[in-house]
Amino acid sequence: MKLSTTTIALAITLMGASITMSAQSRESIDTPQLMAATSAPAEVAAPGESSSVSALPEAPSAPLRAFASEADQPAPGGSVAPKYAKTIEADQTAQPITGRDKAIIGLRDLYSPMNFAAMIASAGYEQALNGSPNYGTDRGAFGERLGAAAIRESTQGFFTDVVFSPMLHIDPRYYVEGSRYSFVHRALYAGTRVLVTRNDSGHNTINSSLLLGYAASTALSNAYYPQINRNFRDGASEYGGSLGGAAIGFLVSEFSDSLLKAVHIKK
Repeated sequence: MKLSTTTIALAITLMGASITMSAQSRESIDTPQLMAATSAPAEVAAPGESSSVSALPEAPSAPLRAFASEADQPAPGGSVAPKYAKTIEADQTAQPITGRDKAIIGLRDLYSPMNFAAMIASAGYEQALNGSPNYGTDRGAFGERLGAAAIRESTQGFFTDVVFSPMLHIDPRYYVEGSRYSFVHRALYAGTRVLVTRNDSGHNTINSSLLLGYAASTALSNAYYPQINRNFRDGASEYGGSLGGAAIGFLVSEFSDSLLKAVHIKK
């Protein structure tokens, strides 16, 4: 029996949602523990104790962003980011993560409101232009395109964050530069995160997990795209468009906080 793209997309959504629910309680425990550990006051030596104790260097009073250089440290008074946050704000400290944590981050991001919005926008754009995948322009075609977009977005995130990021030791999180940098600097930084990112040691490296993840997703699209779209030209166009969509997503992550503050939605 042949399954439609909508049915496949629904199955993927239900599977991913059940996997990510187990991470909710763990996140609520991990972050307070880390904050308590990093913000606990240093013990004060009682009068009469050895003077050698007071000569020891003081512990840092605020946590530092994981793997960041001195020039890239968060401003004083910053907070610790949730362990499974996909985006690390400019005034936040990132927690160290394992390969399992990367998988949880990726699976949770698959079913975020922003990702659902991207699926709908992608399907609507393809419907308006009657572009690839070529299902037509009627109401049923939009449902097919929406299902295809859901599968495409899901497989892109799965291959990138769950498979290749742990395998290649890539940090899957986006680090916001923030308002201390100029608009042009932030726009260039966000747009190039498709090609450049951080590894587990905090050094810049080629974003191989994203490039390979999107390539694998494009190759898999031949399993559910119409026969007319199963060719190299459409595949290359799909791959380039997906990378462009990822760059737009990074731009949204970079400037969303500033936009919310500008319209007084966020303090």
